[in-house]
Amino acid sequence: MKLLIDMGNSSIKWAFLEKEQLSCQQRIAYNNHSLTQAWLKLPAPTQVFVSNVAGAEKAAIITNWIKTHWRLEANFIKSTSYQCGVKNAYENPEQLGVDRWLALLAARRLETRAVCVVDCGTAITLDVLSANGNHQGGLIIPGLATMHNSLLSNTDLSAYLKKSLKRGGNVQDQEPAFLAQDTQNGIILGSLYAVIGLIEYIQNTYEKQGNQLILILTGGSVPALKPLLQKPYRYIPDLVLQGIQTIVTQ
Repeated sequence: MKLLIDMGNSSIKWAFLEKEQLSCQQRIAYNNHSLTQAWLKLPAPTQVFVSNVAGAEKAAIITNWIKTHWRLEANFIKSTSYQCGVKNAYENPEQLGVDRWLALLAARRLETRAVCVVDCGTAITLDVLSANGNHQGGLIIPGLATMHNSLLSNTDLSAYLKKSLKRGGNVQDQEPAFLAQDTQNGIILGSLYAVIGLIEYIQNTYEKQGNQLILILTGGSVPALKPLLQKPYRYIPDLVLQGIQTIVTQ
């Protein structure tokens, strides 16, 4: 039984891989619980594979915890020039964030058509993969909370999401206001429209060239975007973990 770990900027996610079946993704924010509390009851894995964009300090904590409690060495995955049918567009492959790389590998396994992969986390990354597996390149902008926090407190975005969920149980089912009547919601909606505008611009540009892009979304901010999306999409919360699975089971 293998443990797959996705270390993002604000939270850590994990799932077990057994007989090529991936368990449900689990998640904790770095500032909510200690790793010891979250992992002490986990069964001991036979191998551990890690995607890390959280930095060397958090990587060292994870490495030491795994070595101390399970007597295992963590295998940290790196972006490469070519893997699992995907060719990296970056001249220096390791400069492409490993989470973006793994999301592309998973997308390639899930779709044979050209895809646009958007990860909505602390930063929002967008990458395009052609039907033949060539990475076309990508874009990076601040995440929704980061944009909002640059002007007001991040707690306002959280309150907006909670209010939307309380009204109808699912942000996806809500009809958002088109324009805001106060500053806080003006910033929230403006941030949402900025992300939607970027996604639609990339999709429309490719369509004008005679190409269709399948939209694949992942990341914690996706629920806030769902009511505004005009075109079909696939929402895959554990896309990075599925990318690790793609490497491990190849």
